[in-house]
Parts: sequence; C-alpha cells; structure tokens
Amino acid sequence: MSRNEQPMQEQTKLWNRSYIMILVISTFIHSASYMVTPFITKFALSLGAPLTIATTIASLISVSALIIRPFAGRTADRFNRKAIILIANTVTFICILMLARVRSVDGLVVVRLIHGIAFSFTGVAMMAFNSMFIPKDRLGEGMGWMALSTIVSQSLGPSLGTWLVDHFDYSASFYAAAAITLIGVVIFCFIPYSKPESAERKKFDINDFIIIRLIPYALILCLFSSGNGLITSMLVVFGEHRGIENVSIFFTAYSIVMFMVRPFSGKLVDRKGLRIVLYPSLLIAAIGFIVLGSARTLTAVIIAGILKAIGQGSGSPAIQSTSLKMIGREKAGVVSSTCYIGADVGNAIAPIIGGYVAENFGYEVMFKGYAVILFVVGTIIFTIKWKYDYKKYGVMC
Repeated sequence: MSRNEQPMQEQTKLWNRSYIMILVISTFIHSASYMVTPFITKFALSLGAPLTIATTIASLISVSALIIRPFAGRTADRFNRKAIILIANTVTFICILMLARVRSVDGLVVVRLIHGIAFSFTGVAMMAFNSMFIPKDRLGEGMGWMALSTIVSQSLGPSLGTWLVDHFDYSASFYAAAAITLIGVVIFCFIPYSKPESAERKKFDINDFIIIRLIPYALILCLFSSGNGLITSMLVVFGEHRGIENVSIFFTAYSIVMFMVRPFSGKLVDRKGLRIVLYPSLLIAAIGFIVLGSARTLTAVIIAGILKAIGQGSGSPAIQSTSLKMIGREKAGVVSSTCYIGADVGNAIAPIIGGYVAENFGYEVMFKGYAVILFVVGTIIFTIKWKYDYKKYGVMC
C-alpha cells in the first residue's frame, strides 16, 4: 500500500498494512493506560487522600470522558483525525509522565482530569480513524479484531504495572507506561493518511454531537459496561468475602475467551445481522452473572468469566459495527462517541449503585439483580428498536 493511501478510498482487504499497524498501536496505547489504572486509588491513598476521595480520583477519567465525548465526536468528524490522535496521545504521554512527579492530591486531580479529556479524544478519534481502513462488508469482523487489542491490553497492562510497583515503585510503572505510549505515538506517525474533504457546514444539529437514532444501542452498551464496572470494583472484595482465592483468574479466563469469540461474532453479524448475535449475547452474559452471584468455588468464578466473555464479547462490538453501518463512516466520530457515552455511564454509575446494594443486601443479590436487569431491559430495548427501525426505515438489524 502506498504512502499516498487515503482512508476514504474503500479497502478491499481487511489485513492491509495500515490496519495491522493500527492494531499494534492500539495495543501499545491501551496497555499503557491499563498499567496505571489498577493502582491509582492506592497511589492517591499514599499521597494522603481519604478513601472516598481516592476512589473518586480513580474514576475522574470516566467522568471527564462522559462530559467530553460528544464534542470529541464532532471534532473527529470535522477535523484531521490523525492530528487529533497524535495530539491526544502526546497529552496522554505527558500526563502519565507527570504522575511520576506528582506529590499532592490536588496535583493528581489535575493530571487525571487532563488525562480524561485526552482519553476521550483518543478513543473516539481512533475508532473513527480505524473504520476507514476496514472494508465496509467486513466492519463487524474488523471492529472485533480491533476490540481484541483492548482485551490483550487488559491482560498485559495491569500485570506489568503491578509487577513494576511491587518490585520497584510507582514511578517505575509510570515511566514505563509513558515510554510505551510514546512508542505508540511514534509508530502512528508512519500510517499514511489524507484528510477527506469536509462536509459542507450547516446549522446546529444535535445529531452532530449525539446520534438520537443510536441512543437505544448506547443504553444497551450502558447495560453491558455496568457489568464491567461491578466486576472491576467488586470482584476482589467479593472473592475475599466468599473465601475464594486467586479470584483474579476470572480476568484471565475472560480475556482468553474474548480473544477467541470476537472475530467469530464479527463475521456472524456481518453475514446474519445484529439480531442473531445480540439476543443470545444478552442471555449468556446474564447467566454468567447469575453463576458468579452463586459462586463458592474458583471453578464457578472461571465459568462466569467465560460466559461473560461470550456474551459481552459478542454483543458490544456487534452493536458498534452495526451502528457504523447504519449511520455511515463519514460520521464515525459521532457514532463512536455516542456508543462510548453509553459505556461511560455504565462504568460510572454501576459501582455506586452496586456498592449500595452489596452493602445492604449482599453480593449475590447485586450480581443476580444485575443479570435480570441486563437480560430483561436489554431485550426490551432492542426489540422495540428493531421493530421501530423496520417500520420506519424498512431495515432489519
């Protein structure tokens, strides 16, 4: 592929050079973020922050991302996506580097807020940028492979970051994460890209910031990501409460199965449509949380991780790729921001609500209650959406 390649030119092969480079870069950048995330709360406590403040600081990226996403989507569709990604990741590099120099809670808050803004632009612009290098008839498969870079990062990043903290100190992990981010930025510079012609400017339209037609899909993604919020914030404490050792193996099982499931489910949604994937995904993910709520052994926890991976690993990317097909890749920025908003809301509110339920009613009620909400509400939302689209647009999802 020549250096004059333009992303607006339709790709005929999925595994083109730019696409492969993007997979590598995405893995580097996400791994760097996941190296830092797991111990931000502990780091804030070491600076003297109370527990409530420390946990709030840990969630600042999600909060700032939720506010910025709509503007990030609009920006990604209006301006040069490559430039946006380069600037955002350079800011991310600086923020992670600054973590090694932070010595106060106030300084940590400022760095995390700026990091959250950069993170918002990176996620939205990367999804929009990536879609231009995927053949239209293989969007589901292509987005599935892209999502795998995140899964690999979720496995590698926390392990590497924790190892560095345990054997050296926080600064060692921060410096390493910053170096990995910088490597990703440098590689990204070599991806050929010519900015497509901008669409003619028009009057204010809410769909330039959040696509109303995709709100039901964003709600379903919110349901899926709520499970992520519950797992990341509660699983370790749940394991201690039940006396289950090595409960973190859940994440290993989850990652391995996600790696196997996503490309397959992507091909399936490309060929058969969203309905064939999403209904089973909601059911299987819900069963996974029911199993987890009843778990008394590590085997049950692993089975729950496998079921969650099959369910969410199929459902989430299927929704994202279907959304891109429905709206068109020329608006990929606002499509991705709409999808991310749903995920941000779930990650932000689920730990708060889940913590209250677990404290007052127990972990079993929390996980099983979430399972019922996921399947029942998710099924209702998608069925209404599917029938509405068929009636209005003559389109079957």
